[in-house]
Amino acid sequence: MLVAGVDVGAKNVTVVVLQDSNILSYCILSLGGEGATISRRAVEVAIKKTNYNLNDLQVVVSTGCGRNSVSFANHQSAEVVCQARGSFWLFPSARTVINLGAESSRAIRVSKSGRVEAFAKNDRCAAGSGLFLETISRILEVPLELMGEFSLKAEDCEEVSGICAVFAESEVISHIHRGVPKDHILAGLHKAVADRALEILGKVRIQNDVVVTGGVAKNVAVIKELEIRTRLHMIVPPEPQLVGALGAALSAQDMAAQ
Repeated sequence: MLVAGVDVGAKNVTVVVLQDSNILSYCILSLGGEGATISRRAVEVAIKKTNYNLNDLQVVVSTGCGRNSVSFANHQSAEVVCQARGSFWLFPSARTVINLGAESSRAIRVSKSGRVEAFAKNDRCAAGSGLFLETISRILEVPLELMGEFSLKAEDCEEVSGICAVFAESEVISHIHRGVPKDHILAGLHKAVADRALEILGKVRIQNDVVVTGGVAKNVAVIKELEIRTRLHMIVPPEPQLVGALGAALSAQDMAAQ
């Protein structure tokens, strides 16, 4: 059976195509200003990487904050459920999932059977989110993909205490004007990002093993800071942005089998 999961986030659309519990292909496209139309294009791109076509898809399940915009989906599934399911499928030892997305973060406690036992979400402020890090990347003129590594080279740390994205940005600009080295600012920034993640992790009572998903999971400094603060190893999937779409595809597979 051939199925697909579509995760429509605040910045990207991610698609995973499954056949008999095997990942055949995937695609990640930026939303840009195209809205709902980009979802179909992402599915088309993913399908083109296989020997099949769109008509061969039996079930499509959408998830993410824009899941209702996927008009061709057979079903919608909550982000928390899909993040938990995708993480558990990849790592059956997972008991906690921390999803660090473009606009929001969520912590999920997972049972031994892979079900959601508890979750907490923080989307009231963008501080610590992927879009926030992109903004700081532009301000500091440091490429987003290099921010983590650059931060780890810092010999000192300049505190970034603002719990609001706007205040944090103002602090960063103030540090720049005072001549604070960029790596020192980034070291403080990553500590602040970890603080936001730890707040919601505390609400679900973190347990090993911990899986980190979402685009921010690619930032090595955030991962290291979380490991230092929790004294636990953080498991990062090879492509952490795929986990939600994978969970949706697994749900689609269940529906196709019924």
